[in-house]
Amino acid sequence: MTRSRVWMVVLVLLAGCAVASAQDVGAGKVELGGWPGGGIFLTGGDDQLEVNFNNWAYGGGATFYITPMVGAEVEASYGLGLAQGVNYKGKEVFHVQVPNTLQTSGNIVIFPGGSHKQLFPYVTGGIGMLSLISRNSTKQFGITEAETFTAENFGGGVKIFRGGDAHNWGFRVDYRYILINKKSDAVPFFGQAKSRRGQRIYIGMLYTLKH
Repeated sequence: MTRSRVWMVVLVLLAGCAVASAQDVGAGKVELGGWPGGGIFLTGGDDQLEVNFNNWAYGGGATFYITPMVGAEVEASYGLGLAQGVNYKGKEVFHVQVPNTLQTSGNIVIFPGGSHKQLFPYVTGGIGMLSLISRNSTKQFGITEAETFTAENFGGGVKIFRGGDAHNWGFRVDYRYILINKKSDAVPFFGQAKSRRGQRIYIGMLYTLKH
């Protein structure tokens, strides 16, 4: 075999290895994800009846890749209302347990550079619901049952997939800005007189179910 043919065979083999390697990383068709810890920060109150507070957030969801550049996502996030100081009726209330929160949404996810990569960014937006979950400590704020609001969200983040034997596993950093719509029959504590805002951020893990 001539030297030129040897080099041709080597190049073909290397190209085949590169294609096989590219298939081992990046997103598949169906993906599950979850995050054990993050934060949701609810703002826009007036420190009188409308209270600002923060929750520890955890949750999960599923992403369905329609094309390498477009996906559909469903997710649910629970916010644990840890004890904290809040401003209520012009006074600071110390070490009070605020309402827990439940956020659900359906989103469209766009991957500008495609998802068949080991690391790729995305932008996303969608609609859903945000609920305040009552607790014994929230009775002083007038919250005696769940209060549910419609909400939109938009944001973005980055996904990082592992290679080799762990190519189904990955990590995700996600940020969302949440628009929470007011409703006239809500309690004054949240979302009665004005729409509210929220921010959520988390670091989680991913697992690809189907390539």
